[in-house]
Amino acid sequence: MHDLGPATAATARVVALVTDEDLDRPTPCSAWPVRDLVEHLAGLAWHFAGVARATPPSSPPPASDLPDGWRDLLAEELAGLAAAWRTEEAWQGSDEAGGVTMPRAALGIVALDEVVLHGWDLAAALEVPFSVAESDVEVCLPFVEQVAGMDGGPFAHPLPGAGESAGLERLLRLSGRDPAAGPPSLEGR
Repeated sequence: MHDLGPATAATARVVALVTDEDLDRPTPCSAWPVRDLVEHLAGLAWHFAGVARATPPSSPPPASDLPDGWRDLLAEELAGLAAAWRTEEAWQGSDEAGGVTMPRAALGIVALDEVVLHGWDLAAALEVPFSVAESDVEVCLPFVEQVAGMDGGPFAHPLPGAGESAGLERLLRLSGRDPAAGPPSLEGR
C-alpha cells in the first residue's frame, strides 16, 4: 500500500491555479493543451478510484467541456482517488485499466504515476512550482523504468541523461519529459 494523498493534494493545488485563460496553453504532453490535460486528470481519477473500489463508479466524468465549478470537482475527484486507495482491499486482486488486466497493486502505482507526472505537466504549463514527495517518485520509478521506451507504451521515448539522473529528474527523463522545461522549483529531487 502507498498513500496517494500527497501527490493528489499537490496536483489539486496546481489545478486550483488554472485560470480560464490558461486552458489553451500548451503542456509537455504535446497533443494536450491544459484543458485536455485537466479532462484527462478527471477521467483517470474517476477510473482509478473505481478500480480501487472494485466497482465502477455510478456515472462517468464529463467527456468534454469543463462544467461549472470544475476546479473544485477535480479536487474532490483527486481526494476521492486517494481515499479509495487507502484500504488493503484496493491493493489486492486484479482489475483492468486501459484495456490491460493487471494486479491492483500495479494499477495503484500506475494511478500514482499518472497523478505525479500530469501534476508536473500542469505545473510546467502554468510555470508554477510543483512539490512531489521523494517517496512517491521512488514508488513510480520501477514502473516507468519497466515501460520506458516501449513501442506503443504510455510515454515518449526516454530523454538523454535518464540513466545518469536520479529521483524526479530520472522519472521525468524516462517518461520523455525535459526537467529543464518544467516548473520553476522541482522539490523532492
